[in-house]
Order: sequence, then C-alpha cells, then structure tokens
Amino acid sequence: MMGVSKKLNEGFTLLEVLISISVLALISGMALVSFVNSRNVREAIVSGQDMISVLRLAQSKSIGGEDNSAWGVHLEQGQAVLFRGTSYAGATFTQNFSIPARLEIADIALTGGGSDVIFKRITGRTDQAGSFAVRVRTAASISFSVSIDNSGKIYQTGAAQTPAGTRIVDTRHRSFSLGWSLQGYTNMILTFSDPPNPDIVQTIPMAPYFSGGQTKFDWSGNFYIGGQNQVLRIHTTALDGANTILSIDRDCRYNTKKLKIAFDTRDVATYEANCTTVTVGAYGGTMSEP
Repeated sequence: MMGVSKKLNEGFTLLEVLISISVLALISGMALVSFVNSRNVREAIVSGQDMISVLRLAQSKSIGGEDNSAWGVHLEQGQAVLFRGTSYAGATFTQNFSIPARLEIADIALTGGGSDVIFKRITGRTDQAGSFAVRVRTAASISFSVSIDNSGKIYQTGAAQTPAGTRIVDTRHRSFSLGWSLQGYTNMILTFSDPPNPDIVQTIPMAPYFSGGQTKFDWSGNFYIGGQNQVLRIHTTALDGANTILSIDRDCRYNTKKLKIAFDTRDVATYEANCTTVTVGAYGGTMSEP
C-alpha cells in the first residue's frame, strides 16, 4: 500500500505525459481528417447537383422555346455559365454559377471536344453528349461526375454518393403532339391523388394564359397537396387551329403525387407518384421524351 500511495503522490512521469499528448494529438488529427473529408464530400455532392440543375435549366429553356432560342451551358474550371443561343462566343445573355474555391470542374469530355453543352429547341436533345466532374482540388478522388446523353438526359455517374432518402431527380419533360387545337378550350383540369384522402381537383381557367391571339398557352404554378408542394409548368411549343404541341415539365424534386391532366373533358396524360411512369390519355396524341 505504501508503494502505491507513493506512486500516486508523485503524479505522472514525463514519459506518461508525452504519451498522453501524442494520443490526444492522434485522435484530434483523425477527427480533423474525418471532418474535412465529410465537408469535401458534402460540397462535391451539392455543387455537382447544382451543375445538373444548371444544365436542366438550359434544357428547359430550350424546350420551352424561351426567347425563340436554343440555350446552353459553358463549363469552366470554377463555374458554369448559362447562355442563350447556339454558341457561347458572342452570346447576348449569360449567367454565371460559381462553385466553391476548393472545388473545380475537370475531366470535361464532350462530343466535339469543346466545353459547351447546347440543347436543341423543342426536343431538348444535344450534340455535345459526354461527361465532366466536380472534384476537390486537393483530393481528386472525391468527385461528383455528371453525364449528358444525346437524348438530353442529365444524371450523376460519379464516386460521390447521393444522400440516402432522396428522390431520383429528373426534370421529366414530356412533349405531346395532340392532333387537335387547344384554341377555344376553357379550363385546364388538374386532378391530384392523395390517398387515403379524396382526390383534389384544381380547375384553372385558360384564358389568362393565352397570348398572341391564342397562338401560345403558358401556365406555371404550384399547389400544396397532402403537406407537400407540387410545382408544374404546362405550355405549348406550337399551337394553331389544327394541332397543339404541349410541353409538360414535372420535376421529381417538387412533385410527389399522382396527377391527371385534362382540358375540359379531354384527358391528356396521367403521371404516377413514382415520377417515372406517364400514361397517355385518350386525347394525349403522341408523347415524346427528350
């Protein structure tokens, strides 16, 4: 007992103190590395998803024929640039979307060898299929790769993992060549399913959304259904007295309910809640997917 008491009274030896400090430094270093890696992965994911959103924005503008023009995205090391027109050089409108300084856009491999992705009007297709990566400058293994198909499909293909529990993100543009004209129709009817609750029917008078002597119909809006917001854009890309080409933009990030779309008594399409299945209605004509 005397030996133990003497040992306790003497306190820690220098060697024990040094060992304790080393262990604490090691633990702190490991925690710091884990924190930095977690931050890098998070920023790569967020910035990669932002780049997908910019590409989809350009595609949406092209499909909608905004400003009667095609739209594209120019890729640089530190940013993506949305532009109007068929060429970035000399574009009359540009909007920059920067990424954090610790990240970079790299490994750009597009058909034709350039750094521009241009989407075609109406169809949303592109001749600049390929891929690029958003990666950490000091840790290239942490990256978020983005791919673009000729069809216009834009999606993640990289090493950075998509956060668990998120919905598949896809703008889900669909075009419908109806074979009849929307001119003269009164109401657009949106029927949302919210089981086990009754269906919710929204009736939108069409007159305020026509322009140019009823040569264009363009409606966008959102509805709060079952505790979740549903965001839509429904518009024409061509309209005359004999035919209608209707574009429906329904992004899975903002739509979670089954939806039926009709004009007066003519049903055009039904979107399932899973956001991957679309059924053409009796009056939906021919559906195409960009």
